[in-house]
Amino acid sequence: MKIQRIAMTMVIVFLTFYVLYIGQNLLLPLVIAGTIAYLVSILAHAICSLHIRGLFVPKPIAMFLAVAIILMSLTYLVQLITLNIQSVIRVAPDYQHNLERLIFKGYSLAGVEEVPNIREILRRVDFGAYLQSFGATVRSLVSNTGIIMVYLIFLLLEQRTFPDKIRAIVRNPQRQADTFEMIGKMRNDIRTYVGIKVLTSSLTGVLSYLVLKVVGVDFASFWAVMIFLLNFIPTIGSIIATAFPSMLTLVQFDTLGPFIVTISVLTTVQFCIGSLLEPRLMGNRLNLSPIVILLSLGLWGSIWGIPGMFLCVPITVIIMIVCSYFPETRPLAILLSGNGDVAAGVKNGRVTE
Repeated sequence: MKIQRIAMTMVIVFLTFYVLYIGQNLLLPLVIAGTIAYLVSILAHAICSLHIRGLFVPKPIAMFLAVAIILMSLTYLVQLITLNIQSVIRVAPDYQHNLERLIFKGYSLAGVEEVPNIREILRRVDFGAYLQSFGATVRSLVSNTGIIMVYLIFLLLEQRTFPDKIRAIVRNPQRQADTFEMIGKMRNDIRTYVGIKVLTSSLTGVLSYLVLKVVGVDFASFWAVMIFLLNFIPTIGSIIATAFPSMLTLVQFDTLGPFIVTISVLTTVQFCIGSLLEPRLMGNRLNLSPIVILLSLGLWGSIWGIPGMFLCVPITVIIMIVCSYFPETRPLAILLSGNGDVAAGVKNGRVTE
């Protein structure tokens, strides 16, 4: 019986990911709309929490302000990425040529007479093609703006009827109270994770922009946005976010000074925010295992491409949070966590910390 249950679970998991893969054109806009809806909910909750001299913003007005702020911010980010990608693609061959020259110069200074065929290797690594692929992904998401907005509207409207549906499903008053308590705790944990991650990523992006602007790095605003997005991917995203702008300084400037300043300051910013500030705000309970991050990157990247790589860690954290509240799935949450300390559990049908 146990073997049959394990086999059935494996089949269900396989079929689930297969459906996610073949249905990405339908499901990805829905997931993006759900992400935007949750950001709207978090921002509306923050606006409602503001009290100035006993006055507070009513929930409908807070929701309207949150929707307006989130949509304007996303529109600005998409326009900024789209415009800068075209500019970066145009100068990419010049950067690649400067990189080749820098490598040959390094071999000459090292006294190496026979220089390996670096030029052929760099030609195969077409940076412009990678940027065009990323730009195509952004344009694809923009083309789905209409369906995303439809999903977003219905998701926001659906939030009003969700409590009534729970009451209709769970008739027992005590079980209703337990269910709403559990849902509230899950919502707070997810809200905490998403809110802190957006805050720390925004802070990292702003500080990185100031550093790049002072040094004089090209397309500082574009790299700041990329750093903001990449910081949603722990560890790996931080390394990439530091490496790319730093490498740009090598091919943009004739001296090593800007490179040393950029990589040193960006690494310090990433370390202070990612290793000191973020764990203090979030705690260790919502940390994922590094191997889980690598596996989720590969898995969601193969399913949904670049959007899947950006969404993989938030999706995995949400799965870990939800699984931690049920005795049957709590071992899975522990395996996904970094240190085995998950957010909460359930004991005798009641939520426990």
